[in-house]
Amino acid sequence: MKTIIDKSEYDFIGLLPCPIKVPVEISFNNMINNLKNVENFKYLLEGNANYEVMWMDESSHVPLKDELPKIIISSGINSFYRNDFRTTALKEKYFKKVHNTNYEYIDSDFNDPEGNYYIISLNYLVMAVDLTKLKNRNIPKSWKELLNSSLKKEVAIRGKKGKYCETTLLGIYKEFGMEGIRKLKEIVGYGGHPAEMVKNMGKAVDNSPTVSILPYFYANLLKNNKNIKLVWPEEGAIISPITLLVQKDTSDELESIVNYFNDEEFRSICKDAMLPHPVDYLKYLRDNNYRLNWVGWDFIKNNDINKLMLKLNDFFKE
Repeated sequence: MKTIIDKSEYDFIGLLPCPIKVPVEISFNNMINNLKNVENFKYLLEGNANYEVMWMDESSHVPLKDELPKIIISSGINSFYRNDFRTTALKEKYFKKVHNTNYEYIDSDFNDPEGNYYIISLNYLVMAVDLTKLKNRNIPKSWKELLNSSLKKEVAIRGKKGKYCETTLLGIYKEFGMEGIRKLKEIVGYGGHPAEMVKNMGKAVDNSPTVSILPYFYANLLKNNKNIKLVWPEEGAIISPITLLVQKDTSDELESIVNYFNDEEFRSICKDAMLPHPVDYLKYLRDNNYRLNWVGWDFIKNNDINKLMLKLNDFFKE
């Protein structure tokens, strides 16, 4: 298992959710091969799940601008959202606001008021309920119902070995506090990658979860299985952002890289994998009368994300 990336080697590093890693890699490589104004450009596209320790997660060192790639894509509410990193990055003006002229401007909760973090895609988590395991119990319609259910040790979330999905933990914590984390701990009995969760669902397999909290991309693989019920929770699907960061002094030559992740081809790949741009997502919400559960910029600003994540993980794995 890889742990630390030597980020000083690269002009661009993209840590992508698994569903879009391969199609983006193919598309991006084709784009790079057709560029004439980018020389000696070093980049790395990786699946986010390939790394257990991201960047400075386990370090008190806040990287200087020169220690970071000029362009970064990261998945989840990770160490770039750390209070000490954000404070330094804002004060020292690490990043610039990314403008998009390819579609209409929207005023949404995903727009960073400071203009440094540009959310280019949304990974959203829902529930998949295995009806062969539910027996005579009610299908939970909300996160609150799930937390207060009798499904002790019957729920699966992403993660294992004491490191669990930060998106799930933070979403539950914001909505229900530490009491919600305590209840989540009581009902979770399985951890792993979402691809592992869907493998045995709907087959009445022993020692498999009754409810899995997983990205909609994986849940949707089960949509035609009559033994599975997909639930978009009443409080909203929990949102994990895919974030683009661009340094202020990025050269004009590298702007074509930024433009790729701001253009229709990338947006279409993400939409097809059910990791849409906020513009597409908000339309989807309106069309289906769905809600979302995004921790929001005020929560990020007012909490030390790294310390909070360590606290929630430590409590959860005790």
